Amino acid sequence: MTLNLLKTSSVYYNKLFVDPPATGNATGSSAGVTGRQSSVLPGSKAKVLLVDENTTPIISMCYTQSQLLSNDVILVELIEKQATLNPMKHLQCVCYLKPSAESIQYLIRELKNPHYNSYQIFFNNTINKGQIEKLAESDEFELVQSVVEIFQDYLIINDNLFTTSPLKFQQQLNGVGGNGKLVDVSSSVVSLLLSVKKCPVIKYETNSKELRKLSSEILYAINSNSNNNLFDDVNSKLDTPPILLLLDRKNDPITPLLSPWTYQSMIHELIGIQKNIVKVGDEQLTLSEQSDSFYKDSMYLNYGDLTDKVQKYVEEYKTQTKQTSTENLQTKNLADLKNFLIKFPEFKKFSSNVSKHLNLVSELDKMINQQHLWELGELQQTIVADLESHSSIKLKIHQILDNYTPPQQQQPQVTSTLNKVKLVLLYALRYENTNKPENETDTFINKLSNPNLTSPPPTLSQLLLLRSFKKYIGISRNRTDSRSTTSSSRNSTDGVGLFNGKKFNQFFNKSLNNNSNSNQPDNIYMQHIPKLYETLTSLIQEQQSPNNHQSQNTTDQLTTLVPEAVTRQFGSATSDSIQDIIIYIQGGVTYEEARLIHEWNNTTKMKLNIIIGGDTILNSSSWLDNLCDLVNAAETNVSQELPNHRGQLRDLL
Repeated sequence: MTLNLLKTSSVYYNKLFVDPPATGNATGSSAGVTGRQSSVLPGSKAKVLLVDENTTPIISMCYTQSQLLSNDVILVELIEKQATLNPMKHLQCVCYLKPSAESIQYLIRELKNPHYNSYQIFFNNTINKGQIEKLAESDEFELVQSVVEIFQDYLIINDNLFTTSPLKFQQQLNGVGGNGKLVDVSSSVVSLLLSVKKCPVIKYETNSKELRKLSSEILYAINSNSNNNLFDDVNSKLDTPPILLLLDRKNDPITPLLSPWTYQSMIHELIGIQKNIVKVGDEQLTLSEQSDSFYKDSMYLNYGDLTDKVQKYVEEYKTQTKQTSTENLQTKNLADLKNFLIKFPEFKKFSSNVSKHLNLVSELDKMINQQHLWELGELQQTIVADLESHSSIKLKIHQILDNYTPPQQQQPQVTSTLNKVKLVLLYALRYENTNKPENETDTFINKLSNPNLTSPPPTLSQLLLLRSFKKYIGISRNRTDSRSTTSSSRNSTDGVGLFNGKKFNQFFNKSLNNNSNSNQPDNIYMQHIPKLYETLTSLIQEQQSPNNHQSQNTTDQLTTLVPEAVTRQFGSATSDSIQDIIIYIQGGVTYEEARLIHEWNNTTKMKLNIIIGGDTILNSSSWLDNLCDLVNAAETNVSQELPNHRGQLRDLL
């Protein structure tokens, strides 16, 4: 079974709107409230969709307004505004809610004071017995026809990319936001597993305390739901158990800092994508691979290939415009005119789509030139892929910090403060184990702080990050005791997988290159391969060749937890091959990592199904902000602990 999240959303659409549960019977995964035959008039199909703040983005990102209208959904209302709803007794109500305490309470109020004729209730995650009993007690008018659990407590971004319900990122970085938030994240991941019908072996990065807590919570949730038979049969058609791979963003701080050079990634980096919506000036543009074939075919293309494809797209539009021009239609008969009118809506949609992508590519081109990203992007890749000498890299960074303008340029070349900070941070991470005087991180920080060179100056949080990042992120943090001393010393300069993109790029092409779209070593802007690739490669090689010492070094950094249902079906859960991998990156995933997974799924000879997600979609700006928040919070905690230690010392004396 292919892991395709868009197909999953299509199945749930049918359950919600096309094939509703039979009246009077609860269907789905759990028993529900037994309803009664509604008094809706025969032939009356009009519906209202009642959602909450959690399910609203799920609906808006998966389904269009025209799709909803085609299945008689004429109105969408928020249950949080239950008190202000207008009574519409002629309408049936489809409720799609998260089974949170707040939404359950709103639903109870609605059932006690109903605004609609009947209710079909769908929850996007598991509901407990106590909640069902409360709903049954509140259904005084016997209007509830069914209660159904479907599992989509997450947002679908691409067919292979998802995010869990968005939380405050700072809470996630520090202990996944406490026990309540930990349960929320775990619940979202478990709903994903149920929606794709997988009960996996859990593997997480050993050096992450956050993942240790999260993995234990997921294991507990799977074992608990196994008692309700939810996970009993999901692996019945599989020869090997799936893998849930939990990764910590802080173990690869490099990938989100780099300027990306593929279409979807560039849009998010330079303009921003929020729930599939992009704002360019006053215009809002929708990006969806479901409804936009050009976007689907182009989202992973590098910038050079993208501009060629856009040009061909425009030429195709010009050709169709000539064929449908008024002058041509004047000489045609009525049959041709009728054919034109039939095709006109499709042509109008085509015209709008051409305009949209021209607008986007033009905006990207403008941003690239304004921010001098051709030069900056090349230097970023040079640093992380070790393409030039240390002295050459330092010279180029000095020139950027000094706002050096080449003689052939008429306009002064001034790099933004944000891009300067990212560049210095990349340098500091790359050469953190290089001693002075070769390491010039302090010199670069001093130049950044000079208001004559950098305006506006970097914030105090950014300067604090540059000076104290070693405590929280970096190469040394990524090493674990499981590494051999020889391996650690050999890689002390290379960055242990974080900065060997050049080597991985070559390996990537040798092992997977049956596709012209895969990364080419001669593309200077795409030398870096995320650490995710190393982790996946080692995991798969270790399964195929357990005695492979190179892969063993990486997999030793992963701790394994096996749910009871997996043990019952597969025994020790060891296998010669892996078929399905679900990746979750705590702290945020990037579109570049989603592109990597897309290429892996489509180019590798191994029959792998991989999907990836995280708690948010990062770009370099949001990741830098999150790192600053992390360091600020950690430093604040340290300063608060010092007085307590002093007080304890005084008590002892």
